[in-house]
Formats: sequence, C-alpha cells, structure tokens
Amino acid sequence: MPIPFLAVPPMTLTVVALFVLTYVGMALGRFPGLRIDRTGIALVAAILLLAIGALESGQVTEAIDFPTLFILFGLMVLSAQYAASGFYDWCALRVAQAARSPARLLAVTVAVGGGLSAILANDVVVFAMTPMLCVGLLARRLDPRPYLIGLAGAANAGSAATVIGNPQNILIGQMGHLDFWRFLAVCGVPALVGLVVVYAVVWLAWRGRFGEPDD
Repeated sequence: MPIPFLAVPPMTLTVVALFVLTYVGMALGRFPGLRIDRTGIALVAAILLLAIGALESGQVTEAIDFPTLFILFGLMVLSAQYAASGFYDWCALRVAQAARSPARLLAVTVAVGGGLSAILANDVVVFAMTPMLCVGLLARRLDPRPYLIGLAGAANAGSAATVIGNPQNILIGQMGHLDFWRFLAVCGVPALVGLVVVYAVVWLAWRGRFGEPDD
C-alpha cells in the first residue's frame, strides 16, 4: 500500500518547502547569517520558483495586481510628503502636549493614530510620529512605551476602516469593486471597536506605570 506522503510529486514538495521557509523567514524578519530582509526573502522565493519551473513568467505577471500597487505607491508618496512637511511631527507634539492625565493622553494618541491611518499609509504614520511623540512624552516625564504600543495598535485598527487604509484593503476593494463610502460603512464600526479595545488593553496593562521609565 503506497504511503500518501511519498505519492506527492517532488515539485509539489519543493514548492511547499519553499513556502514554509519563506514564511518562517518573513516571520523572523531575516535568516540567521544572511543579510536579507523580508522583501528580499520574498523576491528570492519568487526567483527560485521561476528557476525550478514551478511558475512561468506570464503567471508571475498575472499574479501582480498593478492597480493596487499604483494606488499604494500614490498613498506612500502622499504620506511621505506629509512627513517631509513636518505634519506628522506637528501632530505628535500636539498629541504629547494635549492632555494632562495619562488616560486622556493615551486616548488622544489612539484616536489620532487611528484616524490618520484610516486615510494615509499606516506604516508611514507610525514611523513618522514615533520620534517626536517620544520627545514630547519624555519632556513630560512619561514612559513612551504604552503610548507607542497604543499608536501601533491604533494604526492597525484604524487602517481597517477604509479601503485605502492598508494594502490588504486596497486589494479587497479592487477585487470586490467597493467604493470608499461603502467600504467605510461596513468596516468603520468594527475598526472603531478595535480602537476602543486597543485603548482598554493598553490602559489596563500599564495602569499605574505611566511615569518615566527607570534607567
């Protein structure tokens, strides 16, 4: 009686092995001993699939959703211009100076981070706001860590509200032919609930420990 595992074609086993290695590398961020990031890992995997004949060049081209990439590129350029103009720095400092109590300050951080991530590229929002937010919080002798965790969580939750909030939503909108307002009507409430959950979890986890961290 044949063993099912041995009956699998060698090409299929090779593709599955490449798939597993690729996702392990992307989860870790890099392979030990290799100076290659997640983007490089994905590109190497695609090249190997072409090299072993598992994919043809035409299939690779068909798998790329160019309209989604163009929209994402435009949003990244727009977000980068906001960063270059100092808009994110201004927002971060205003957030750090906005509220007196840690609870209100955390709420403002989550609200602003989530709101900006819904209409701009969420990755750029987090990277651009972090430095000046830390400066403002340390000036007030507050520990930046819970606020940065709240900012990161809010960026993820807020970006889920709109069709342009993150690359996944752009792809879903393109494939489903969903316009901005229809997508917002469906996903806006869950995203808002997500922001509330982010605030509640961070507040409960860091309650009483919002002071300046020990050296």
